[in-house]
Amino acid sequence: MSTPRRGRAAIRQPGPVTICIIFLLFGAIWILFSGILLPSVIRDPDLYATLFVWKDWVFLVIATLLIYVLIRHYTGKLSASEELYRTLVENAGSIILAMDREGNITFFNRHAEEFFGFPRREILGKNAIGTIVPATESSGRDLDQLMYDLLSSPDQYLKNRNENVTSTGRRVWITWTNRAICDETGFPIGVVSVGMDISG
Repeated sequence: MSTPRRGRAAIRQPGPVTICIIFLLFGAIWILFSGILLPSVIRDPDLYATLFVWKDWVFLVIATLLIYVLIRHYTGKLSASEELYRTLVENAGSIILAMDREGNITFFNRHAEEFFGFPRREILGKNAIGTIVPATESSGRDLDQLMYDLLSSPDQYLKNRNENVTSTGRRVWITWTNRAICDETGFPIGVVSVGMDISG
């Protein structure tokens, strides 16, 4: 037995390509109507001349309304997806944070706040070194250099383990999974990291 679809949830909202195709079809139909069908339907020369003058303005108004409706549907879908994503990230049981190329923290989820003890309003914009990452590990490893290498070549550090520090100064060990944040050209502009406490 097939599972019935869930009404509105099964309706796909139009994406950018769909919007372009719909607009293209509308334009083609309008050209066909105004250029071929209209002269054959309207026999009165004066009425045809009046309609001919106004048809482009009518097309502009209708096309604008059509684009507005389609974009509202599309952006509504994006807003719902972004809200779902934010909810999942905020309520995840893992540390999730993002940094720019200088190591400044640009995102800090709720679990990160609770684990490290830094309120988001205080940690955002601060550098990871000196806040949640000590400059030197207990073993003597240079974490300042590690962070520089990670932010310069994130693909070389898809997974790493290092010592971190909480707001109270407690040293903790965390395994990190890292992914580059890239701009539209593919150039890395930051890193998003997901961490799991393995201190035991």
